[in-house]
Amino acid sequence: MIRIPGLLITTFAAVLLQGTASTWAHENDPKGKPEPPVYGEIIYGNQNGIAGGGWGGSQENTIFCAQIPINQLGGSGNGSDCWGYVSPSAREYAIITMESAITFVEVTDPFQPVVVYTHGRGNTGSLWGDVKTSGDHAYLVGEGGGSIRSYDMSQIDSGIVTYEGESSADGNSATHNIASIPGTDIIVRCGGSGQGLRFYSTSGNPASPQFIGAWSDRYVHDADIIVYPQNGPDSTYRGRIIGFLNDGNNGGSVNTGLSIVDFGTPANPNPAGNLLSRVTWPQAGYSHQCWHTEDLRWLVSNDETALNSTFQMVDIEDLDNASLGFTQSLPFSANNHNNYIHEGLVYAANYTTGVRILERNGNFLNEIAHFDTYPANDSAGYNGVWSVYPFFPSGTIIASDFQSGLLIFKLDIAPIGFSFPEGLPDTVPSPGADLLVEISEDGAEVEVATMTYAFASDGVVETVDGLPSSDPGVWSFRLPASPDCPDSVSFEFSATTTVGEVYNDSSGPYSVSVADGEILLVDFDGSSEAGWVFSVAGDDAATGIWELGLPQCNGRGDPCTDGSGDSNSPCFLTEINPGDSNSDVDGGQTTMLSPVFSGGEPGSGLSLSYDRWYSNDFGASPGQDSMQVYISNDAGGSWLLVEDVNENANVWVTVDFVIEDLIAPTEQMRMRFVASDLGDGSVVEAGIDNLRVFGIECDDSIPGDFNGDGLVNGTDIGLLLVAWGTDDPAFDLDGSGDVGGGDLGVILANWSF
Repeated sequence: MIRIPGLLITTFAAVLLQGTASTWAHENDPKGKPEPPVYGEIIYGNQNGIAGGGWGGSQENTIFCAQIPINQLGGSGNGSDCWGYVSPSAREYAIITMESAITFVEVTDPFQPVVVYTHGRGNTGSLWGDVKTSGDHAYLVGEGGGSIRSYDMSQIDSGIVTYEGESSADGNSATHNIASIPGTDIIVRCGGSGQGLRFYSTSGNPASPQFIGAWSDRYVHDADIIVYPQNGPDSTYRGRIIGFLNDGNNGGSVNTGLSIVDFGTPANPNPAGNLLSRVTWPQAGYSHQCWHTEDLRWLVSNDETALNSTFQMVDIEDLDNASLGFTQSLPFSANNHNNYIHEGLVYAANYTTGVRILERNGNFLNEIAHFDTYPANDSAGYNGVWSVYPFFPSGTIIASDFQSGLLIFKLDIAPIGFSFPEGLPDTVPSPGADLLVEISEDGAEVEVATMTYAFASDGVVETVDGLPSSDPGVWSFRLPASPDCPDSVSFEFSATTTVGEVYNDSSGPYSVSVADGEILLVDFDGSSEAGWVFSVAGDDAATGIWELGLPQCNGRGDPCTDGSGDSNSPCFLTEINPGDSNSDVDGGQTTMLSPVFSGGEPGSGLSLSYDRWYSNDFGASPGQDSMQVYISNDAGGSWLLVEDVNENANVWVTVDFVIEDLIAPTEQMRMRFVASDLGDGSVVEAGIDNLRVFGIECDDSIPGDFNGDGLVNGTDIGLLLVAWGTDDPAFDLDGSGDVGGGDLGVILANWSF
């Protein structure tokens, strides 16, 4: 268990498909040769998401509605982009592009989609086609050349979409993406043919947008452009057109990053723009696409060719000083593509892993649902989902897929949620414990809350109903005394609504140890270096060798205190040189071995903990190195990786785990810590403190045995009655704060027969 606020970050190496990209792609675009489309019949789901054979990809908290293959959409070749449109009568339509065509599909009933209109792209067709809407018009661009194709949707409810032709403004060069600025009559071509942004007005004639200017500082792959709202956090730019641009030089792959630009006002746009700030990130491959949160405090950006399944969180609260927040990853190697944000959720189209749906909490993301459009695999590469559109008022979600065409689904998030206001315990005492559970209600009312539990020592499954507490929505559950100590207990929660629907806590079951305390068995607190080894064969670092000493607080990533917060207490650090602030790890790796120690007997449940410090935030190439922690049960003859530390917490982090959860415990346990500077120059600072082993302590006394004779009987009741009505903690068995009927109940539950 790692105790630090935030998300455990896992970064995957980029994998590029080696092949000849289409000449119609932007420079370095790797999508040139995806697998061919899969033709077939439309698959219809039902209200339970399983009819018509169902969808073959994995799903969580989503309902499959329908899938329309490319051939049923009237196109050919692979699918690409999608967007949505809602008519004045509130009917909903999906728009999807393919290599050869663009198709409009009514999805008002997502289980019975209807293809309304298909139009061929002719000699401007290509794999890359992007579509957006403005008013009652759809606008199509692509890498196959041509300018902007216009489609009139004013009669779409009658089954009529009219192709109005192609704008001749600003020539017919290729375009990679198109953006529409909500609340204005401005649309913007992005990229293609080495371009930045090209702005057009649709006010005079929506069928023929007129060119009004360009931004040419860098190539722009995609853009999120808005009129900054009057309640936006940066008051300086309220009412102005602000663009969040995924851009770079040489087709976007050099100096790739994200620019924030002021483009004037809707009444007086300034396409030449004014750069407000720019953000880049370590190990960037290709800055691809981003979208803003509704509160305009964060951007969620992605990188298409590196940092797979990873999101760059960009702080935009101050537009003049945007900065990179946490970089967060999903546990997959699939490449990122497009992501959008709606009602607090991030909808990410991540190629082979399909659509991932993440709940945002400030700077942190947590996946709550997914819909895999590409069941074949989850590997890196350029197949599967291209884009997702989550903005329909009905909650219908559409996704466009290279192979599968148009997919339609809905979220199926339970109206009941479970959380723990006091957290979940790591251990519970053998006499039992009370657990508090907050059960949230969204359109449902909980009538009964239940806990199911089982102790490992007897395996008997029991249930107990919770009691509503004085706090609304919070229920209290009593976990009874365990039949043995040490022991472990597993438990899970469910709630039954007033209409009889049962919802389970999907995060459970939970498992904790039963113990009445801890015994410190091993304590390496930095007071001595006896038994520690500070170099091994194969180490080649020139500086930054492990040693024991006082923290120096030099301001370049090294700690100011030891792991216990004491600035005057020694700990193990990578080179301690008071006269040199540049004494970090350089030129290779440095290894430290702990003394050999006992891990106890199998089944003893001993736990190990250590405090670690790691920083790789400074220098020319920050964020490229890591620290490895290993454990051995044969004094170092063989090693098992415990963790590969690559987050730059810049605080002491406590890591703890039960030894036998990782490795068989022996009398020959040992730890190894390896810090390295292996890439381009960067500052690497590491520290270790408080390596400890804890044993379990159990209290053999019986609750209610006040006189200590090993029995709970009438004598103990007599002692209880003497203390009745007081707050004497010796007799307050249920922890209520006063001695009364609850304590009498505990005595009766433990009565000796």
